[in-house]
Amino acid sequence: MFEVVSVKWIRYVNVILRNGKVIKVKFDDHPLNEKIRSDTAKRLKMDLNEYFQGIKIDFKEYEVVFPTAFTAKVLNEVRKIKYGEVKTYKEIAEKIGTSCRAVGQALKRNPAPIIIPCHRVVAKNGLGGYSAGIEIKKELLKLE
Repeated sequence: MFEVVSVKWIRYVNVILRNGKVIKVKFDDHPLNEKIRSDTAKRLKMDLNEYFQGIKIDFKEYEVVFPTAFTAKVLNEVRKIKYGEVKTYKEIAEKIGTSCRAVGQALKRNPAPIIIPCHRVVAKNGLGGYSAGIEIKKELLKLE
């Protein structure tokens, strides 16, 4: 069963779920047609709305479908970064025994930004990149 949650922020944040698991989070100019059937989707919509109001929300309860085992390894480490904190690509790389570049590539494949808070990973001397654009990353960091 597919579900769609859409929340307005700076842009629309559209979340697609399959069988209760998040498969995609996209920042869009328009909302998708919502299809909310499960308690998980209802709770996610509420949590996203509260998050964008500046309320500390922990999205760890939401299951995410990862594209590869390595990406899952990196993103599960990123999930441990607490609200309002940041870690560097190097810190994540050292934790899981890989390179900064490999961490960056895995973050680029994050199917669920915000749910997996890859905006909390920064470069040693700057912000680094973000799949939805650096301005969105700045706003997410400012929000927290």
